[in-house]
Amino acid sequence: MTHNNISFAQFIINDVCPENKFLEEMKEIIPWDEINRFLSKEITYKTGGRDPYPVILMFRMHLLQTWHGLSDEVCELLVRDRLSFRKFMDLDITAKVPDATTLENFRHRLAENSLGDRLVSFIDSYFVENGIILKEGNIIDATFIRANSKKTKDENKKTDIDAEFGHKGYGYSASFNNDKETKLVRKAYTTPANILDFQSTGNTLTGDEKVMYGDKGYDYPETRELLKANGCKARILFKRKRGKQGEKAKPLPWHKALLNKAYSKLRAGVEHPFGTIKTVFKFVRASYCGLERVNQQVQSLVLAYNFKRLGFLLKRKEPKLQAICA
Repeated sequence: MTHNNISFAQFIINDVCPENKFLEEMKEIIPWDEINRFLSKEITYKTGGRDPYPVILMFRMHLLQTWHGLSDEVCELLVRDRLSFRKFMDLDITAKVPDATTLENFRHRLAENSLGDRLVSFIDSYFVENGIILKEGNIIDATFIRANSKKTKDENKKTDIDAEFGHKGYGYSASFNNDKETKLVRKAYTTPANILDFQSTGNTLTGDEKVMYGDKGYDYPETRELLKANGCKARILFKRKRGKQGEKAKPLPWHKALLNKAYSKLRAGVEHPFGTIKTVFKFVRASYCGLERVNQQVQSLVLAYNFKRLGFLLKRKEPKLQAICA
């Protein structure tokens, strides 16, 4: 192999840099061209001044930040320091790295007008078009997100005006709509923690569900009626009805208990993205304050999880991925 046409610095990145198998895989399978077209239409910059960094470059940097649970400042430092990060971002070793403020501004642009939500929807369409998601069943569930502020019920002392107290603590709740077979997240919706799980059902639907699995937190007439109105079969676990004060709740009828046992095995798949996001991506609490920014962090985590999950699915089967119009 000859290196006459590349700089010594680029040779170091290409051939001397230790291989990062995960980042190499992500660089290969993520539909960069489609994402670039989508973001370029949505994110525009004012003319004049220095040329902005390409949106796809900032998106790659933001993915690195999300996968590794990094702050803006630490992400900038590690991109400067790690050759594998530069290689993933297609940055020459002498190229200028976007600073922390630029990365922060990019995140804010993603939060504007629910751009993060729409990007998740766009990637979901990509998965459907390529036959990765076959729409044979969905699972809905919610997870608690601890707020990035002190607990307080005094509205005058709140540093996060959108966070609320729920039965698991002070913060937010993120509802996920997963594909049952692939465990890919099709849609996510974030609310303050005082909103009950079943109350977010309508905002978590994609509209093409055929069968929906859910735990006992969704066993309400409103949920079942909503799913029926959308042409979706409800596979919601039944909960026991409360008895009178001082009396124990009556056990479920035998047929409902059997259905619960069958549904539970299928519904458990929704815990996979929650486990990955909270343990692998080190997401222990919200990094920002305010519903808009916390929701954007959730959408970014969904994208990061889906791309990681896609790598596993493509090892199991190898469909030919094709582009879709942005």
